[in-house]
Amino acid sequence: MKNEQNDKEPESKFNPNATYQEATYSEAWKEHRPPEYQAYRELWEQVPKAKQVLDFPIHLDIETTNLCNLKCPMCPRTILVSRGELGDEGCMSREEYASIIDQGMEHGLQSIKLNYLGEPLVHKDVIWQVEYAKQKGVLDVMMNSNASALTDKVARGLLKAGIDNLFVSFDAISPKLFEQQRAGTTLGRVVDNIYNFIKLRDADYPHVQVRLSMVMYENDPLWAEQFEGLKIMWKDLVDAVGYGFYTERDPDERGEYPEVQGFWCAQPYQRMFLKYNGQVTVCCIDDKDEMVVGNWHQQSLHEIWHGERYAKIRRQHAQGNYYQLELCRKCYLPMQS
Repeated sequence: MKNEQNDKEPESKFNPNATYQEATYSEAWKEHRPPEYQAYRELWEQVPKAKQVLDFPIHLDIETTNLCNLKCPMCPRTILVSRGELGDEGCMSREEYASIIDQGMEHGLQSIKLNYLGEPLVHKDVIWQVEYAKQKGVLDVMMNSNASALTDKVARGLLKAGIDNLFVSFDAISPKLFEQQRAGTTLGRVVDNIYNFIKLRDADYPHVQVRLSMVMYENDPLWAEQFEGLKIMWKDLVDAVGYGFYTERDPDERGEYPEVQGFWCAQPYQRMFLKYNGQVTVCCIDDKDEMVVGNWHQQSLHEIWHGERYAKIRRQHAQGNYYQLELCRKCYLPMQS
């Protein structure tokens, strides 16, 4: 395990979760997690603070599909589709997915999240994917979803397979605003699906965390009001509700943010993003593959993690030079740290 500490003390307080705010209602699910869970979460916090490079990322974000059943206006996928820039669409095969999990477990992988531009529930193998990861020993299996395809059958399958966290994008309590933001579904359908999942969870799967989150438009009282309603609506049901601020994803509109002295990012030390198209990137906002560090079709994950492209990005952050990286200049995280 290498350490990439910079000699000078950072001028900003490090916060790997700076862009997300939430109201937490229950942490009872933690009582049902194995002892290893707390150690893994401590590692998640400590590694980026110390700028340590582990043998393998703690976490993999896996885009098992880049298909989606909605056309949300604030989603980068919707923008890419409208511009004809998404590329080939499809679903990861079982063999490809199994190889990713197997490689990870060989090197101490702790957690995965099924997410990125696609909707994980669109994949016909989603239940099998959760089950395979848990059977192989992945400690924390998560999923981001719009929940519009979270039918009773799927909910029961995911819970039985061993899912640990379900994070649902839920942007409004007004039916009109919800259908504006989650174009292609309805508030009623998603509420019913989430509520059914919660009832099933409460009956037999107390270790599962359920969290709802919305996109917040900064300094807009309309969306602040929706969030307050969201808290009232779900307070006694889910474990937390939160929000992340909207960031412009249209490349014609997105500009650069001012430099923040002393900032460095947690993501190059914690995780890798594996996209359906094979590209591997270090960043959650890299929807246009601007900071690619390898290709999981062509290289082992361990090789990519220790490759020079990844190492250079880490060095830039460790030395306080994140602003030399073009994509990092477009990132909102430094401004909210």
